Amino acid sequence: MKKHCSILLLLTVIFIATAASASSIPWIPCTNSVSLSSLLDNSLIFGDKKLSDIDFSGFAINGAITPTADAVFVQGGQNGTTGDYGLRFQFAWIAGPNQYVNTDLKFKISILSDPEYDNYFIKDVGMDISGASATGNGGIVVGETVRDAPFGNIIASLSCSKFANDGGAFLKDDAEFAPTKEIWIWSKDLSVTGGNIGSAHISEFFQFYSQTEVPEPATIGLLTLGGLTILGRKKYG
Repeated sequence: MKKHCSILLLLTVIFIATAASASSIPWIPCTNSVSLSSLLDNSLIFGDKKLSDIDFSGFAINGAITPTADAVFVQGGQNGTTGDYGLRFQFAWIAGPNQYVNTDLKFKISILSDPEYDNYFIKDVGMDISGASATGNGGIVVGETVRDAPFGNIIASLSCSKFANDGGAFLKDDAEFAPTKEIWIWSKDLSVTGGNIGSAHISEFFQFYSQTEVPEPATIGLLTLGGLTILGRKKYG
């Protein structure tokens, strides 16, 4: 009977998660979906940006499946509404009653070293965990710290969560910072708990990175000089 209830609970959670994971993001893929384990010593190019320096760890208690880099898949793409380039992470982390799953993910996002992108800088980061569901007193909490270098200065912090009766109010978060050529997600901590009478599941999350174009100093100087010239003509004309 106990085994039957466990199977029923698992099927229930998977059904809820499938319904919840229909993403509201108008996602436009620009790379294939690949496992994190295949990228641990490599990188993924998406648009004008690069994902690299990946580190992943995870653990689980009370019979939940332990997360591994082999079971996490990542794809580069664009938000069809905003045009921002980003990443889509897909997996299946489930926690039933008294179960707990935790993962820690670190990686670097940088503008490609190419003359075409010399004037481009990253100006913000966004997170969306719309592929999450929870029942009872189960829940999901995701915290992210963005730094300017490994163990460097914190330039942004994000937090998302999903609980049974929150109406999906905390699935998204974003933060802006001074334009920079690279950022380090150091780190993203994701916890999935079933509580004592609930369950939780997350199947995907998105990260987006807006860029801004900053003119070269010489261009700024010419624009400033041109503006001063116009003002001088108005004053003495």
